[in-house]
Amino acid sequence: MAVLNVALLFGGESLGHDMSMSIARSVYEALDTKRHSPILVGVAPDGRWWLQEDTKEFPSYVNSSGAQLTLLPAGGGKAIVHGQEYLRTCDIDVAFPISPCGGAGLLEAAQVPFVGSRGPAPAICSDKQITKRVLRDAGLPIVKYLALTAREEVKFQFAQEALCSCSLFVKPARIYNSIGVSKVTCESEFLTAVDLAFSYDSKVLVEECVQARELECAVLQDVERPRELSCSWPSEIISDGQGFYTAQAKLDEKGVVFKTRAELDEATAHRVRSLSCEAFKVIGCEGLARVDIFMRPNGELLVNEVGNAPALGPGSAFSRMMEGSGMGYKVLVQRLLEDAIRRSERPRAIL
Repeated sequence: MAVLNVALLFGGESLGHDMSMSIARSVYEALDTKRHSPILVGVAPDGRWWLQEDTKEFPSYVNSSGAQLTLLPAGGGKAIVHGQEYLRTCDIDVAFPISPCGGAGLLEAAQVPFVGSRGPAPAICSDKQITKRVLRDAGLPIVKYLALTAREEVKFQFAQEALCSCSLFVKPARIYNSIGVSKVTCESEFLTAVDLAFSYDSKVLVEECVQARELECAVLQDVERPRELSCSWPSEIISDGQGFYTAQAKLDEKGVVFKTRAELDEATAHRVRSLSCEAFKVIGCEGLARVDIFMRPNGELLVNEVGNAPALGPGSAFSRMMEGSGMGYKVLVQRLLEDAIRRSERPRAIL
């Protein structure tokens, strides 16, 4: 059996950098060295790719003083490694991007098989407003929202009335992991939250505060039969303190309970799983996705977010849900790499 060169892309901009490093280390340790030879590519904050050479173990930081790596367009995985005093090439068989910068478009242009979605899904999911519009236009239920591109565009009372909600959520449109998100109940909190969100992004969403259970599903695509999706039993996030799953809670898991198997009857779980699969198809995801669902006390379901590139550490929600479905972490990593290669050999699926 040929040993495949697996490029792990990690690091990137400051937001999410440490989480990317941690997850990449876990993937690195989960690789079957009899099948895979890792190529460690650290992404610097300025976006340049640096080959992490001469490392006997996973690095603790991105070394930006060695050789840079550049993929050749349409090169099928051929890359140029250019150091200060040398120039050589290397071949990448499959890539596992774990950087906040993603890199899906670049990998697709270079014709490199990679874990994650090709095509429009990464671009759609990178913007919460676009995601919501695509879901809404397909007839799927979503949380009501307003989009702002300037601080003076909307007043708190107007937003309350427009969204039929006393409390509101304010969040950057293109930043994830709950960074810059605030729950507000008055004018002064609203203004502070809008300023905070705009400090991260030039577009901000104001959403209704939904009193609901927070459910999640892990969706995995069958590479041989792309229209067939397997979906985990819904998990549930029970937040404490600030009343929502904050960025800090995602890091240290304090004040939050993650139930891998939510307490739901079969009929309700089926509805949640069906809606998750439908959201996967509508967005055009490939391979895998995590779908977040709100369930109101009356049973009404709303799609909150679709993560086409969910965090894939062993303790991440997607991995824990897959483990609850009988697929351990090392098996999941192997499955994703194998599927990425086989998927690249076929035209993009139309779901």
